[in-house]
Amino acid sequence: MESSELVQRILNSDTDALAEFIELQRPRLVGFVSSIIGDHLRGVVESDDLVQEIAVSAIAALPRLPKEDLDIQRWLDQLARRRVVDAHRHHFGAAKRSVSKQRSIHGAETGQDGDLEQLLIASITSPSSALSRDIRLQRIQIAMEKLSDAQRGILQLRYGDGLPTKEIAELSGKSDGATRVLLTRAIQRLQQLVGVTESSQYE
Repeated sequence: MESSELVQRILNSDTDALAEFIELQRPRLVGFVSSIIGDHLRGVVESDDLVQEIAVSAIAALPRLPKEDLDIQRWLDQLARRRVVDAHRHHFGAAKRSVSKQRSIHGAETGQDGDLEQLLIASITSPSSALSRDIRLQRIQIAMEKLSDAQRGILQLRYGDGLPTKEIAELSGKSDGATRVLLTRAIQRLQQLVGVTESSQYE
């Protein structure tokens, strides 16, 4: 597909087009993230995992993003810088965190209790900032039940078991790129379902 056509679809809030664009941009984004994370952060998180989290944030934000004069690459780079800052605060901002428990900002932490839905809360952008964590958790649980087996499975492996996409790809017999696309679309679908659940309270 021509790049100009892909960009136009993104400007029309097509999240599938954005996911495709990010996959095309992934090598550049991984290189950019690797250049800014620093040695300390590089020791506890992989650049590829941060790029996956950037993709999730971008897809969640696209429908509400002003499109006038939008430079998509520059926007993604801005998201990358913010994610790196967030990751640094997450891993080094709280002294109580054990280094042995540090993993990707949205990954599972060994030795801690918690379930998949609680871990996913960090990845789901709620339309209402006033929603409490408990309410969002309940709605994510309801939405999870409506996902396909494949979607639930990849979310469990990534967020429940904390596996990086490369290991998930090896387990499923898919390419790493195809696995990342499936993961992004599973999160996108979950976000849509959570949004439907939240909007229904006003009907």
